[in-house]
Amino acid sequence: MEDGPFRVYEYSSLDKEALNKIIERSTPEIISVKQSVEKIIKDVKERGDEAIAEFISQQIGKSIKESEIVVDKETVKLSWNKVDPHVIFAIKKMAVNIKKFHRRQLPRDYIINTQRGVYAGMMHFPVDSAGLYVPSGKGSFPSVSLMLAVPANVAGVKRIAIASPPHENRLEMDPASIVAGVVGGANEFYIAGGAHAIAAFAYGTKRIHKVDTVAGPGGPYTFMAKMLVNDAVKIDLPAGPSEGMVISDGNADILKVAWNVLNEAEHGPDSIGLLLTTSKAFASDVINLMNDLVNKVPEPRKGFLISGGHKYSGAIVFNTMNELVKFVHDFAPEHLAIESKNANKIFNRYKETLRAGTIVINTPFSAGNYGIGPNSTLPTNGFAKMYSGLNVMNFMRSVTYEKITLTGWKNMIDTVKTMASYEGFPSHKYAMESRQMGEYE
Repeated sequence: MEDGPFRVYEYSSLDKEALNKIIERSTPEIISVKQSVEKIIKDVKERGDEAIAEFISQQIGKSIKESEIVVDKETVKLSWNKVDPHVIFAIKKMAVNIKKFHRRQLPRDYIINTQRGVYAGMMHFPVDSAGLYVPSGKGSFPSVSLMLAVPANVAGVKRIAIASPPHENRLEMDPASIVAGVVGGANEFYIAGGAHAIAAFAYGTKRIHKVDTVAGPGGPYTFMAKMLVNDAVKIDLPAGPSEGMVISDGNADILKVAWNVLNEAEHGPDSIGLLLTTSKAFASDVINLMNDLVNKVPEPRKGFLISGGHKYSGAIVFNTMNELVKFVHDFAPEHLAIESKNANKIFNRYKETLRAGTIVINTPFSAGNYGIGPNSTLPTNGFAKMYSGLNVMNFMRSVTYEKITLTGWKNMIDTVKTMASYEGFPSHKYAMESRQMGEYE
């Protein structure tokens, strides 16, 4: 019997309501804040920095000036003195792997012959500016600052701005997040939280100029804000409350599995930690251990874990691995771990069916969060079915270019004339016919 917030459920016994609650996870909370976020966006569009400063004043209980949302260069410089040297060393070490992995993602320009005399190519360029959002409400996250800034910098973005809420309810940005941002290549910093920051980046204010791309994770307000401003700015991906899912056939160490399930669930009260397995005995052992381990976690993380346990965290037992993988496919978690002596076999058999932001094999999620190389900003709430994790392409644009020679004109003239006539575009036909001399080859 489980004695604690985490419980074991049998998939075959879950009713539709309980199953939908797990599948939907934080979606109801995100939808519930839509009207509030719409008001925030409207307020920022109309009042700009004044709206941001007013909100910060409410947060910290002290009136501030609009100019104080900007982190000046001297403060950025002094941030290095406020951060533990060991943390700076870790940030720099993380940056090496992250840069190496993201440099490998850079696309190559190309040009091909689609037929004789017909040329088609593609070029890739960075966007001019990027606005990055680093959460701070439930802690300090310099790793996020680094994960966001590095791919933007590797892509070649010239203006990289970071916004983050007041650190520990003071009028300052977390110094470690500033340091990580500088290491990653950021060159602007602003104190602004959640939906206010996203709106400022999307529409621009007097002090926070509009950007081309907005990127970064966050809670329901940030998630919804990104969804609502995508008519004005390119967004990276829907990244909301953290999700961790571990799958196993039961052939794994229960302590390692238990901590990995708790890994992502401790991010916040709306975060998820789920174990999926085909062994009921294994599930019970892991859950019983998790219910003990949660007491070793200090507040506020302990409270977040307990809250998640009462919502959607726990273990689900399936009759077969095929049934389990189908559930993973439908759920599409942010982080997916395969824990088993047979992990490589499971991965190779099901890798084309699994849907997830990232997949780790007999590896703690924390190793990926802190620098294996791939980005830890990943799609949540099932969006891993159609979105990829953050990468350099989120900060790039592609341009195609086309050319035909006289030979190409001869090869294409009949097709163009036929299609232009059928679709009723005479100028299309005449434009093609007028080039028959090929005088610009």
